[in-house]
Amino acid sequence: MFQPILGILFVAAVATIGDFIWYHFGIRQTILAGVVHGAALLMSVGAALGWSARHVATGVKMGLVAGVIGALSYYALVNGVGMMTAMIGAWAVVWIALAIGEGRMLQQPRRRWLDVITRGLVAAALSGVAFYAVSSGLWGRAPAGGRNYLLQYARWIVAWAPGIVTIAMPSRGTASRPAAR
Repeated sequence: MFQPILGILFVAAVATIGDFIWYHFGIRQTILAGVVHGAALLMSVGAALGWSARHVATGVKMGLVAGVIGALSYYALVNGVGMMTAMIGAWAVVWIALAIGEGRMLQQPRRRWLDVITRGLVAAALSGVAFYAVSSGLWGRAPAGGRNYLLQYARWIVAWAPGIVTIAMPSRGTASRPAAR
């Protein structure tokens, strides 16, 4: 369980650095910027999940694909349903894509499809609730005193933790099994 916790801290740091870059450099919200940001951010999630499964390179590739799919999902939805609904929808798509990649590409033996989809849906739900709970403080105008990036980091920990833990959790009966090399 040590690796997923470090992975969560790493992903939250990457998300916070991403926020700093967006705000500090005044990057305009465009599809290209969103897809690049989503790909980079989800590559860190893939790396964290890959590290837990001892397949970091495969995890990074999996995260890249999930990030692009998630960003494109957001942009496909945003004009029809609004920003927050599109964000939550894309967030769910990302977790399902990550669960599929983790369960079918990173795990040996592969997880059963029912387990993969269940993990994706649970990760999307739990992490979606956590993300929604902290999302009002993640974006928007900076407060009068400026942005508090330590608080931003803590919010990202809360948002990412439930999904990463849900997906990285060993299957029943595999906790004592040695990892594949």
